[in-house]
Amino acid sequence: MKKLFIPFTALLLVFSGVSSCKKIVSTIFKGTDVTIPPVNVTVPAILAVTANEQSFGSYTQQINLDSTVRANTAGVFGINAVSTIKIKQVTISISNADALNNLSNFENARVTLNSNSNPATADLFTVTFPDQNTATYTFTPSTSTELLPYLKGNSITYTVYGKNRRITSKPLQMQVSVILRAN
Repeated sequence: MKKLFIPFTALLLVFSGVSSCKKIVSTIFKGTDVTIPPVNVTVPAILAVTANEQSFGSYTQQINLDSTVRANTAGVFGINAVSTIKIKQVTISISNADALNNLSNFENARVTLNSNSNPATADLFTVTFPDQNTATYTFTPSTSTELLPYLKGNSITYTVYGKNRRITSKPLQMQVSVILRAN
């Protein structure tokens, strides 16, 4: 009986120590904002408005979230200290917008993602644009997909979709900038 008690006690102590370490990290690490490099999208001229959304292409980006978290915490914490990652803010802008070609031409946009650490496709965000002439639109999603399983890898693929409200007469240079909150 004594032989069984010692390994069981050792296992219990190890488990308690790991559990306590996670509690200490979560107490000290209060999270950080992470700015993802912007994704640049060229939206071709759209000469007809359809009832359905259309794809504006897929874009792959390399990312090292571990080094980003370390850079934002003076090297104290890495990806293993993070328990959740959600979108904090999204900014969509068109650099060559004009009075007839701007974000008001679009009814909505949707971005999906997958990664080499999670190939399942998830909706990153969906936005409905106001019907007013604007070249930049910033919003905070009311709900957000848990991104940690996707960002543990080093390669992310975004696919951008949109539905037009009006035609556009030229290709538009769109940039999507995202700020994440890692806790």
